[in-house]
Amino acid sequence: MPDSVSGFHVDWNDGVHMADPYKKVVLRLGARAIVDTGVIDADETLDRAFPDLEGSNIEFRRLNVNLLGTLFDALEFQADIDFANVRDIKDNWIRFKNIPVLDHIKIGHQREPIGLEEQTSINNITFMERALPVTAISTGRNIGIRYDNDLLKKRMTLSLGGFLSTASYKDFGQALDRISEAIGYDLAGRLTYLPWYEGNGENILHLALNYSHFFGDEEDEDSVIRYRSRPESRITDERLVDTGNMLAKRGDRLGIEIATVIGPLSVQGEYIHSIVDAADKFNFRGYYVYASYFLTGENRQYNTSTGVFSGVKPIRSFHPLKGDFGAWELACRHSFLDLNDGDILGGKERDLSIGINWYLYPQIRFMFNYIRANVEDRGYPEVDDGKADIFQARFQISF
Repeated sequence: MPDSVSGFHVDWNDGVHMADPYKKVVLRLGARAIVDTGVIDADETLDRAFPDLEGSNIEFRRLNVNLLGTLFDALEFQADIDFANVRDIKDNWIRFKNIPVLDHIKIGHQREPIGLEEQTSINNITFMERALPVTAISTGRNIGIRYDNDLLKKRMTLSLGGFLSTASYKDFGQALDRISEAIGYDLAGRLTYLPWYEGNGENILHLALNYSHFFGDEEDEDSVIRYRSRPESRITDERLVDTGNMLAKRGDRLGIEIATVIGPLSVQGEYIHSIVDAADKFNFRGYYVYASYFLTGENRQYNTSTGVFSGVKPIRSFHPLKGDFGAWELACRHSFLDLNDGDILGGKERDLSIGINWYLYPQIRFMFNYIRANVEDRGYPEVDDGKADIFQARFQISF
């Protein structure tokens, strides 16, 4: 119900909206809570190499408060705080509005424009966690300046950015979003194209390329790159594949994206390749591919302005008295990551994941994932061939 507090108009529309009578100040307050639980069962090989891998856990994956605002229709800003990870810094940026060129530029702490799954919010990804190569070889959020624009009547998007490279690059799995001492600079870009788009996005084909270059400081012993990944689960802190620190002069990352939606059927995949110029030139690579299908007839929603998938809206929200039970989605993913090259023996991992998603409302969903993780050829701790079974579930509410 609309209300007035100190001259502000307050109402609810998938979040708390506030505005002064002249709409010179407009604020939207949102929140998100994500709770994960699960259990891991490892074979003797992985249990010996990672004694803390097995077991069960429950944790707040996210507990966010988000403020998005506009001042005098000239300045837009976002401030995001995650109380479940108080040491992490999320999206905190400003952008000028209604000024040519500048209205496409954001300045502050934000994601580098790399990858389809990396750009997709955790609210909207199909599985509980992003795929192996995405978590290992992406740069996450950094402080910088980013330009975004849509072209060709929203059939194409272009994103470019320059960023200080912080600890999120060298220690991605442990402190993804924490600012520490800068270790260099990143230049990043992403170009997407929609050769096929029908209706309101019920049928699409998405193609994209992305690239980033890391400029390290050869005189700084902290100028390192480190690639590693959890087994597509955050109920453990163990990284089953890990290159260790590599003192890096330069680093290049190239990604290829493809995704299609044909009604309730969706297929998505990415190939990621990285070249690290350290003591030698090392090549690391990975890919994932998955398919999902909505048993209840929905389709994934695609944002043509950003080239990224957005949230799912059930055709019939949960109302059991009317015989409506929300949206149901089945998904299967295969992912691969190779962190071995030369004298770097970070290991190889293949994961097979099966997912079930239940969307009660656009703001609420339950998720269940089963993951079969297979690790090979890791140097230290030594793993010739180890396997683990992961069962995990999530409750998510966001507005």
